[in-house]
Amino acid sequence: MSNLSFSNFFLKNPFIYWTYQRLVGGDRARRLFVENNVQPIEGEKILDIGCGPGNILDYMPKVDYYGFDIDPNYIEAAKQNYGERGQFICANMDEFIVPDIGTFDKVIATGVIHHLDDSNATKLFKIAEQALKPSGCLITFDGCYIANQNFISQFLLKSDRGKYVRKQPEYEKLAQKFFSQVNATIDETYFRVPYTSIMMDCKKVAN
Repeated sequence: MSNLSFSNFFLKNPFIYWTYQRLVGGDRARRLFVENNVQPIEGEKILDIGCGPGNILDYMPKVDYYGFDIDPNYIEAAKQNYGERGQFICANMDEFIVPDIGTFDKVIATGVIHHLDDSNATKLFKIAEQALKPSGCLITFDGCYIANQNFISQFLLKSDRGKYVRKQPEYEKLAQKFFSQVNATIDETYFRVPYTSIMMDCKKVAN
């Protein structure tokens, strides 16, 4: 089994995933992403695309939360740990049907787009656009390549399970198919290890 296959196999286990995330500072990065970028307000309706085991709820107030993920192990863990705080659906991009189109205040995608090729990433942005209110926004968080990148950050990105880590303009181009306003921020301090992140705040296209 290759190193990549080995990591893929073990990180599919929710407990090992949580442990790994804590070691590299994924829990810290998730908290900072919620505090600085998502800024959820109690009572907001939020759709989490690629919700994983749902532990982003640790950093959120009481919201009307919907999460979906392709991995049944993660969804089962999410239901067990956060079933009283949200609704969780196991589905891929083709299967997922947006509940109550046009009613969500925010859609989030945390560490998801760099796992998707352009075709599936386009489906993600389309789902988000359908779900959001006219005043709503999509907030994303992914790894990103930049010029003169720290070699540790570059190594971690190349070793990532996600095979579609992009540069900033490539992420923006995907988002701009469905959102007229895309504001991207690059940050290298969210994790405990050197890691370059891109956060995008995407507003709906005006009718």
